[in-house]
Amino acid sequence: MKTQKNVARQRRSFCFVSETGQEKNPLLDPSVRYRCYHPAEMLVANGNVCTVVSARQFFNAPLLNQDVYVFHRPNMARASFRSVTEGLRRNGAIMIADYDDLIFGTEDIALVSSAVKNGTLTEEKAIAAFQSNLAGLRQFDKVTTSTDPLAARVREFNPNAQVQVVPNFIPDSILSIHKELGTSSQKRLPTSIGYFAGTRSHDKDFPIVEAALHRTLSENLDFKLLVVGPVAVPRSIASLPNVNTAPVVNFLRLPALMSMCATVIAPLETSNFNNCKSRVKFLEAALAGCRLIATPIPDMKAIGSERLTLAFNTDDWYEALSDSLDTDSQTDLAKSNFAFLEAGSKIDGLEALAGLQ
Repeated sequence: MKTQKNVARQRRSFCFVSETGQEKNPLLDPSVRYRCYHPAEMLVANGNVCTVVSARQFFNAPLLNQDVYVFHRPNMARASFRSVTEGLRRNGAIMIADYDDLIFGTEDIALVSSAVKNGTLTEEKAIAAFQSNLAGLRQFDKVTTSTDPLAARVREFNPNAQVQVVPNFIPDSILSIHKELGTSSQKRLPTSIGYFAGTRSHDKDFPIVEAALHRTLSENLDFKLLVVGPVAVPRSIASLPNVNTAPVVNFLRLPALMSMCATVIAPLETSNFNNCKSRVKFLEAALAGCRLIATPIPDMKAIGSERLTLAFNTDDWYEALSDSLDTDSQTDLAKSNFAFLEAGSKIDGLEALAGLQ
């Protein structure tokens, strides 16, 4: 009979299954990178075997011989979802659901989601999607989430589940490249500000900082703002002479582009949906050596005010934006935050649910 100690040392096979629109190349989806590829890298480094696949590909041709399955954003509406997951359960596989956004819940939660507010989904489709995702959640007794508020939501709707928080992180493969390149120590103008939005889901977030940003840029013409991505730039900002825009860039190019800025902003509208969001904007800013000014969502607060600036209101935004860091302070912050990234790669919660601890 194997002891628990021997079992914990076993090499296990993992299959990460993600509901992603990037079906042929999930690596292009930022959410899949953080929730699947990054933890998979750590698992492989510890002697395990990992596969990452889109949900469409998986349910069309299921891999049935893995020890652990991590279903990123599982959706009950996926064809053969129930039959496949029940088969895996009969085979003794460990199954874990993983979430990095509030995409499940009741009608009232669906109606305040960013997808509805930004017109990505109609109210009817959003309600149906949240119900389907909720049904998927309730098929699992093991769940990982990216933040504490999201874990609380999981416990609310699936109270019998074991829930572990596995914060997003930057893996060694990426850190080592940018440490060698010296990305975080690149020289930049202290008055350079960047807003990097990967999707138009931030259209309702930009107005949070609009007044403070307009005042800062109008009063200080030596300040520059770079807006990258498909977000709608308010007319009051777009009309200023010290504002430039650029299309979204490949994730491999993002740190180099971001390193042109001394400060990066991450405004978010106050909502239950945004309250569950993670620290990704901080991770990206720290990798590039930028100071981050952010809306104080819980996962940003958890990082600590010594590493980023939290803006609770318009006055906070204005003061932070107007007060650029001197070169020494910028250098010290960049070094400290990069060290924080190097120490922050942990998947203890996932390993515990997978029986590796």
